[in-house]
Amino acid sequence: MEANHVRNENEELAFSIQGKLKPQSPLRSHHSIFRVPNVLRNDYERVFVPRLISIGPLHRGSNWQTMEGIKLWYLHGLLQRDQTRTTGLKHFVEAIRDIEEDCRKSYEEKIDMSSDDFVEMLVVDGCFIIELFRKSSGEVQTEDEDPVFHKSWMRTALINDLLLLENQLPWRVLDRLFDLTRETSAGNDNHTRSRSLPEITLQYFQEYTLGMHPLDQDRLIKHPPQVQTLQLDIQHPRANGPSGSKHLLDFIRNSLIGSYGSDDAHEPLRWSPIPSVTELAGSGVMLARGRKNDDMLNITFEDGVLRIPPIRVYKNGESLFRNLVAYEQCETTTGVSKYASYAVLLDHLIKSKEDVELLIKRGVIENFVGDDMAWLLNNLSNGIIVYNFSYARLYKDLNKFCGTPWNKWRAQLEVYFRNPLELINLYITVGVVTVLTLIQTVYSILSYNKPQQ
Repeated sequence: MEANHVRNENEELAFSIQGKLKPQSPLRSHHSIFRVPNVLRNDYERVFVPRLISIGPLHRGSNWQTMEGIKLWYLHGLLQRDQTRTTGLKHFVEAIRDIEEDCRKSYEEKIDMSSDDFVEMLVVDGCFIIELFRKSSGEVQTEDEDPVFHKSWMRTALINDLLLLENQLPWRVLDRLFDLTRETSAGNDNHTRSRSLPEITLQYFQEYTLGMHPLDQDRLIKHPPQVQTLQLDIQHPRANGPSGSKHLLDFIRNSLIGSYGSDDAHEPLRWSPIPSVTELAGSGVMLARGRKNDDMLNITFEDGVLRIPPIRVYKNGESLFRNLVAYEQCETTTGVSKYASYAVLLDHLIKSKEDVELLIKRGVIENFVGDDMAWLLNNLSNGIIVYNFSYARLYKDLNKFCGTPWNKWRAQLEVYFRNPLELINLYITVGVVTVLTLIQTVYSILSYNKPQQ
């Protein structure tokens, strides 16, 4: 009886477990929009959560009423402007409904919204972004009462929010809505060339992220730059944009990768950390600012010279960089984790205020955020594990160089010869030590030869 009772309990437990099994993974394998993992979020909640506007379903709620009203106002303006056969709401809904399932699969978690609510959100959010970009590019006139363009704090916060990993729309939504509304984008100026979605996207983001004057669009279109830079901000992105982007943040990442490439793809344990920049300098490594228009990721070490492209830290820099790194950590199809690798590299190079001061002296760091830069740059890689480290070869070469005693001795000699006082001090020290050694030797000889009493 007891054996049968135990057997029945086991069968019941097995049946219970069987009922809990999931035929499909609870996480999708081909998604591109994620919640930032807690291990990366830690004390940096402020750089992952929107402050002004919710785009997409992950932060949708009742805290964004003002911007929800502006979204609908922008959509109304779009519909009222030179309507064509494809610019009615019915056409927008039909176009987005056709890709609804693919859009749902873009999100890591299951979206608990009805079909109508989900499609409405994509249409309203997507049309708002397209209108925003067109107004920024001058293709659509900006109203005097538009707070997005006439309140500087709102404009800054909006740009920041549109590049958050958790605040994305699938690129396909923007692309379809853009094509449907292309004929209405030129406004009353018949001579205005209708620009592509990548062009107006880049123009919108570059003014804020660069901290520079906007690039001349005609020149940029005719002569697209061959290299790009994200010096904790965006510089010289491609005018025609990358293909196959999944959302705005992915588009910016692809644009910024530029000419940088690496064949290194090693497991984390295949490389050893490198010394900080002050320690490298003490070991004979010469630090130099990277060449003009060099890609920020293209850090090189040749003939004893470590060249680091400029690191320009603006107010949006930490948010943009951390979201790029979080995206690489979550996305499985981005290839080599270039920005995560860069974060690890900065973490090793910059350990103290002295490291920051040396890089500023060499023209590598341009400080725009204050005295906490050492803390900021030293903590960019918190929680990051890089399985495709793109600087493994650089690390190997630096460690080999630092492990050669002659390089350290040569560096010390160079310090002496660059500073005459140091050289004089060296001569005096050597002379004093030599004299004292000679006196001690003579005294020892005399003591040894002294006759015994």
